[in-house]
Amino acid sequence: MVDRGPEVDHNAPMNLIPETTIDGRLIIDGKRLEGEGLLISKSPTTLEPIGEVHLAQAVRCDEAISAAERAFPLWRETPNRQKQRILRSARQILLRRADEAAHLLSREKGSPLMESMGVEILGSLGILDYYSRHESPALRSKRVAAHGPLLASKRNAFHFPPLGPTLVISPWNFPFLIPLSDTISALTAGNTVVLRPSTATPLVALLLGEIFLEAGLPPGVLNIVVSRTAQAEEMIVDPRIQTIMFTGSVSVGKRIMELAARNLTNIVLELGGKDPMIVLKDADVERAARGAVWTAFMNCGQSCASIERAYIAREIAPAFIDRIVALTRGLRVGDPLDPETDIGPMTTLGQLESVLGHLEDARTRGAEFLTGGGRIEGRLGYFLPPTVLTRVDHTMKVMTEETFGPVLPIMAVADEDEAIARANDSEYGLTASVWTRDRRAAARIAQRLEAGTVTVNDHMYSFTEPTAIWGGIKKTGAGRSHGPYGLLHLVNQKYISSDFRRTKQQLWWFPYGSAKTKAIGKSLTLLFGTGIRRKLKTLFAMRPAWGLLIRTVSPRSLFRIARRLFG
Repeated sequence: MVDRGPEVDHNAPMNLIPETTIDGRLIIDGKRLEGEGLLISKSPTTLEPIGEVHLAQAVRCDEAISAAERAFPLWRETPNRQKQRILRSARQILLRRADEAAHLLSREKGSPLMESMGVEILGSLGILDYYSRHESPALRSKRVAAHGPLLASKRNAFHFPPLGPTLVISPWNFPFLIPLSDTISALTAGNTVVLRPSTATPLVALLLGEIFLEAGLPPGVLNIVVSRTAQAEEMIVDPRIQTIMFTGSVSVGKRIMELAARNLTNIVLELGGKDPMIVLKDADVERAARGAVWTAFMNCGQSCASIERAYIAREIAPAFIDRIVALTRGLRVGDPLDPETDIGPMTTLGQLESVLGHLEDARTRGAEFLTGGGRIEGRLGYFLPPTVLTRVDHTMKVMTEETFGPVLPIMAVADEDEAIARANDSEYGLTASVWTRDRRAAARIAQRLEAGTVTVNDHMYSFTEPTAIWGGIKKTGAGRSHGPYGLLHLVNQKYISSDFRRTKQQLWWFPYGSAKTKAIGKSLTLLFGTGIRRKLKTLFAMRPAWGLLIRTVSPRSLFRIARRLFG
């Protein structure tokens, strides 16, 4: 690993733009409003202030929800073409402001400029581009035929109307991409949004709001309020909120579930991962090593889908580990605004201390540190060099708990079965990856891995693919977001069935009587019995009820019954 610039004074301010052009006021009902307090946003690189943000107390949060509630009927009925025009406009505005957005991300979050531009901005433009061009096929009404022969005359369809105001609570690790993705999913489904961003990266979220305001999003459709935890919890329990979309820790997710239960509010929770990679003995070692290093250390390891555990076939483990160490030692840690930097600082002091705790636990339990292992001495900011570990096991936190930092523990395994068993030995189930040249082995293992997404010979790209889905199982959370199936978690999956026949009576309606009871009883054999002779015998035994059937059962249903009779 290359620590950029031993000749540089690490206590001196780095190349940060001194002032931000982002308006720090709240965005409510299409207006910029002041809050009842100020939050200072600081650079994780220099620990210097980069901007002030207004904090929303209860009254502003209430105004935001009221605005979303008022805007919902209009937005729900807004034609898809008009919504797409707004998204196209937002795409062009973000494209024009891409450099500004990337620099702000690097300043406020600490990610290298390449990642800010190549992950968050590029990914966001891709999502905007997709939804500006395509209506979601999952939300189109779908006709469905009734299976029951007695219901053959019904006309049935599934419809997917929006639910209403959606509260998006977004994290600091991808403070532009994640809230943008969740917001667009909610808007595409026809919902309005109240966005409560992380207080660690509020300026980035307000930039997102500026872009949508400029794009012509109607007032109240998207409202952004930066608030403390108490105000966020008040919004969670507000009965006007119909859906809560949250990305963050398991502990906070459990708290949100507890609060949402008061109103039985619909929830979509993504609560992290402990993502494994499995490398088989026939894998391309160079590709797998490069993929592992990028996926483990990109964004300083602060991604729910980072590779946090690597299980390597014993036959290739030495070569794989040697290549991992060489690649990791070549990474450059430094100023995120320097285009040559590979690794910037971690975003928050709290997360830095959490990762250091995991490393200390591994050290005391006998892990071997091949790179990294502690903070860079004498440097301001939350810098932690990428760390590669071996001699690890599942008694260590780095193998069982979400580390969420630049740490890659590697374990050699005997065979495919051991790799799968260890990969599935986790409380999480977000994503996983298999690295092999064998297509059959890849398909077989992918089916057995307990995860919401499995990728082969790559990792951590599906979030930015709009046709994919995001979410997982176990303690990773509940529900899914974006993609054709994720949108179904943001709507009312409504079944509508119609019958316009002129008959005045249905067979199963009152009054009952012995004739109906006998007819229903014998019809069970016609509908579900086996053997033609038995069914014909039953049919003729029902002759006293034929008139009743003709009066109350539709011709279409009778035809269905006949098909069942001879089917």
